[in-house]
Amino acid sequence: MKGLQTLRNEKGALSIEFLGILPFYFLFFLLLWQVVASGYAVMSLKSAANDGASVYAMTEDAGEAQTTVMQSIGGSELLANANVSINAQGNGAFTLTVSAQHPLVFIPAEWKKETAISLNSKAAGKVFVP
Repeated sequence: MKGLQTLRNEKGALSIEFLGILPFYFLFFLLLWQVVASGYAVMSLKSAANDGASVYAMTEDAGEAQTTVMQSIGGSELLANANVSINAQGNGAFTLTVSAQHPLVFIPAEWKKETAISLNSKAAGKVFVP
């Protein structure tokens, strides 16, 4: 009779249920962190493209614009292999394109190249220098 009473006792059941759901909480927060990191990478890339376009509009120097883009990206681990291209039209208008790889945050280092997401950002403008 005492053994049956012990089986029906729910003392500690909440702790067991919490331990069962704990891995899902960890997975949820890992995915949430990846979304935040990806959003930051996209915003950083767009900001770098805008900075490069501003410099090119003032100086019409592609090298200086590329340097500005690389400085704007900085040593970010969220953006790798950045590439800058400028397509200038004859009327002073131009389009600056920045492309980079965004490696996933919680992936082992040996898989980062294969799982990286390609990001592109464009900024258009007109050269102010006559």
